[in-house]
Amino acid sequence: MLAVTEPGVRTITLMCCTQLTKTAMLENIFGYYAHLDPCPILLLQPKEDAAEQFSKERISPMIRVTPVLREIVGTGKTRTADDTLLYKAFPGGFLALASAGSPDNLARRPIRVLLCDEIDNYPPLAAGDSIALAEERMATFGVNWLSIRACSPTIEGRSRIEASYLSSDQRRASVECPHCQHRQFLDFFSHVQWAKNDRGEHQPKTARIYCQSCGAAWSEGQRLRALSTVRWHQTRPYRCCDTARVPLDDYARAWQAHEDDPIGQVWQWWAGDRHAVYRCRCPTCGAFPVDNEHAGFHASKLLSPWPRDAPDKIAAKWLEARGNEQLLLSFWNTQMGQTYLPFAGSAVKPDALAARAEVWPGEVPYGVAVITVGADFQGDRGEFEVVGWGRNEESWSLDYHVIEGNPETPQFWTQVDEFLKRIWRRADGVGFEVMAACLDSGYLTQKVYNFARDRIGRRIWAIKGESSRNGVRSPIWPTKRPTQRNKKSYRPIILGTNAAKDVISTRLQIEKPGAGYMHFPVNRDSAYYAQLTSERLVTKTVGSVSFRVWELMPGRANEALDTRVYAYAALCGLLHFGLKLNARCDQLDGKAAKVTEESESRKPELPPAPTESLVRAEQPSRKPVTSIVSRLA
Repeated sequence: MLAVTEPGVRTITLMCCTQLTKTAMLENIFGYYAHLDPCPILLLQPKEDAAEQFSKERISPMIRVTPVLREIVGTGKTRTADDTLLYKAFPGGFLALASAGSPDNLARRPIRVLLCDEIDNYPPLAAGDSIALAEERMATFGVNWLSIRACSPTIEGRSRIEASYLSSDQRRASVECPHCQHRQFLDFFSHVQWAKNDRGEHQPKTARIYCQSCGAAWSEGQRLRALSTVRWHQTRPYRCCDTARVPLDDYARAWQAHEDDPIGQVWQWWAGDRHAVYRCRCPTCGAFPVDNEHAGFHASKLLSPWPRDAPDKIAAKWLEARGNEQLLLSFWNTQMGQTYLPFAGSAVKPDALAARAEVWPGEVPYGVAVITVGADFQGDRGEFEVVGWGRNEESWSLDYHVIEGNPETPQFWTQVDEFLKRIWRRADGVGFEVMAACLDSGYLTQKVYNFARDRIGRRIWAIKGESSRNGVRSPIWPTKRPTQRNKKSYRPIILGTNAAKDVISTRLQIEKPGAGYMHFPVNRDSAYYAQLTSERLVTKTVGSVSFRVWELMPGRANEALDTRVYAYAALCGLLHFGLKLNARCDQLDGKAAKVTEESESRKPELPPAPTESLVRAEQPSRKPVTSIVSRLA
């Protein structure tokens, strides 16, 4: 509610659990504008009967018991024939309540303030998105307008409120520990603990919040009093001064390092008479890289002031929901205020991938033995991922390159050819060429065929994804030999894309370098990670048959995932034709060791180290620069 008058804010998104401030916020915003800043206001509900119910049960009682509103809303001086259950007039403006399912309601009148309630339940319209249509009616007010969106989230990837929150500055609340005053962002799975009895049975009634700093347990009274210390922080990841930053991770590192004022290392308190928020501040240049035009708020039941939402009640619901997908959906939506995708495979968050990005010397790090490329073509560009492969298929994303231009022109394909001929250098000068490339032929099929056919000797293959039904998994690289009929004409390679995405999804969840681990560079932007994780494995049922398929989340692009699938398919093609990846790694490691040995033999002998170095050796060693940059990213 403070954000309503925060300078610069034009849109507010509230994604939170059930029975926590959404309705009160909408009521109070209406009351504020009707009393102090009158203007046209539109309040949208999913259906007309919901709008009528909201008017009867919320708006009318509020007006009746609030003296300043009772004096101006619906009095004899302002009452007209238009005053109805869905229309409340007051001097200088009105409140209209309407259904989001009627395009006529959305385009009927100019408005300055838009209040959207339960937006995940809005019906689809042939004319377009209902919120976008309503916001078009605010154009006449220039920059003096406000759009509010409030809802509990629903299914991941399909939730309007989730998409709106992700496009905001993603504010999260911190509270102070009543024992040590350490400020922390309450999370059920990180801060709530409970006991087990001698038989190993859970005892949810013993659940309490435990401070992550001093370890003290909070009583329910202390939890409720801690709510008065709530402060909101912008937590959206950003990039500034050529460094990718995740504010919550930066704060955790500053606190663990016992730095003075860890909050001040990440945020700056920005407050006035009518607003208060910790805004992200770049530690290098001091700028505010996260805009506050779209203020987004998220809250779980741990921030609820109601005793029925105490940690022991939440723990009991969690224990009951385990193993039941429908109960888990309800738990995450109503208790955590987060989306959930039932019957889905384990999903990796884009922020988690970005946080482990690295810096390596040279274009190609040590450990890479083979380089492949995956390419995807659109109407105005081609997108390419260059992937280095090492022992046991550990991989490094060396580059993600976009060639812009018209794929119908020869100049475009000349650039593609030059890019695929490029030599990639290791820090010691060893060069690597692209050993194989897979080019998607689903778009501009004949152009891709012609290009790949003329370069078959360089192992540049035109490919197509399989048209599998009912989630059937085919081999990533086809094992069927071509027939005499197929040999007479050029045919693309048909890839088992479902199986390839299974492999990539599993490997994205590997957290330590080694077999199958996927490395990423620090210069990769957030859009890349969003595309790489844009599909979810869902279970569908047709008749009596259940199967698992990869499904693209609405509104998301997946070029990064497609190019990684094709780059991996190119490696599978090399393995199919006899490449021994680990043996090639051994060969390159042997050459590198020999070069290092010769280089060391030419170095002059150093004098013995002074005795005080033994004292220094007992001190904690500093982490290498690459490790620090990786963690900061």
